[in-house]
Amino acid sequence: MMSGKDIRLRRIFHADGRAVVVALDHGQFKHEPKGLENIKEVLSRVVDGRADGIILNPGPASQFASVYAGKAALILRLTGASTEHNPNFDYHRQITTVEQAVALGADAVLVMGFIGGRGEAHSLELLAKIAGDCSRYGMPLIAEMLPVEPDRFYDTEWIRCAVRVGYELGADCIKAYFSGEPAYRSVIDSCPVPILIAGGPKVADPQDMVRQALELGASGVAFGRNIFESNDPTGVTEKLVSMVHS
Repeated sequence: MMSGKDIRLRRIFHADGRAVVVALDHGQFKHEPKGLENIKEVLSRVVDGRADGIILNPGPASQFASVYAGKAALILRLTGASTEHNPNFDYHRQITTVEQAVALGADAVLVMGFIGGRGEAHSLELLAKIAGDCSRYGMPLIAEMLPVEPDRFYDTEWIRCAVRVGYELGADCIKAYFSGEPAYRSVIDSCPVPILIAGGPKVADPQDMVRQALELGASGVAFGRNIFESNDPTGVTEKLVSMVHS
């Protein structure tokens, strides 16, 4: 018998076990990020590109449901409340509940987990608490696990630690940076749940990064800036979908 989590996860991951997710939640911490000035328009364009899922904050998720409903799975961000002007960026709070995610028709929720900064203990405690709420409501939990120190963002050792912690605290899927090293295979092997590669800053050739990550065992991507900052969000999304699901 399939659980509510299983049913919702199948709306995000294809039969091949892979997914292309587009993160459009940056406006919660960065004032009008480039490419997201008109979030309804870019949302429409990535949906046209056949993204499997989209990450949204509660406001856009509620206001623009007609754009994505029945076309792309909704992944609702549950933590944040910390802007680019806050010197303690890693000290996130819970901004909405799993119960509200259910009311909005979400297929999963996303929670941040920080490693190595002042906010580490608080973020991991919050992640574990929300994991319990997700179990009660049959809601899949995606943990975005990030080293805080910029010089550790793409450090395989730190990423492996972050990913494993997210899994151990109850995440059903992990969003994490890709180091670009063959040793990243150890990150995949240490984590029994799917890993979606986070894009980070816009790069010249995101497809090359995706190709490497898939070869090492990643289950897909969760890109933001590499899609919505491009001149053709629909085209970039289509190319990623083709690569990930080929």
